[in-house]
Amino acid sequence: MKTHSFNIDIMNKTKNYRSILLALALVLIAPVSMAQPGSGDAKKKRDEKIEQLKIAFITKELDLTVDEAEKFWPAYNEMNTALKKERKARKIKSKKLKANYESMSETEVKKSSEAIMDSEIKESKLKKEHMGKVADVIGYKKAVKLLSLEQRFKRELLRKLNERKKELNGQTRPNGNNPQRTRG
Repeated sequence: MKTHSFNIDIMNKTKNYRSILLALALVLIAPVSMAQPGSGDAKKKRDEKIEQLKIAFITKELDLTVDEAEKFWPAYNEMNTALKKERKARKIKSKKLKANYESMSETEVKKSSEAIMDSEIKESKLKKEHMGKVADVIGYKKAVKLLSLEQRFKRELLRKLNERKKELNGQTRPNGNNPQRTRG
């Protein structure tokens, strides 16, 4: 009987730690969400808010313990920084190719397009390398789940933004009902 009671106590403590972690994430989100849109750099504040929502979402969905979260987020942020840097470099190369395509020689287009493809390969290698580091912290099951969670978060965010845009344009009401069209 004592073993069963002990296991319940441990499970309750783990849930409490997760609740504390989620509350901490929400506390970090609150100041960003209360900022006035006209003050300061609105894009930066929006990006920070999205990042905080992403952190809360991933932490909750991966069911990270406090210990896992403390080790996971630095590894994840390192991976994210490396991937963003590579994507930014590829975006510059793509824009340059698109802007100068007509005036470039066949050889220059080939070289430029190969550089873009090499960048895509480099991004995959970076993802593989860093996912190994993340898996060392949270295990491969959670690391693989992370890949789908990032996509799910993006889909949910886009869905909510589209709903909000429709509401602002008067296409739907907050309760989800579409306004009736009148025939005239």
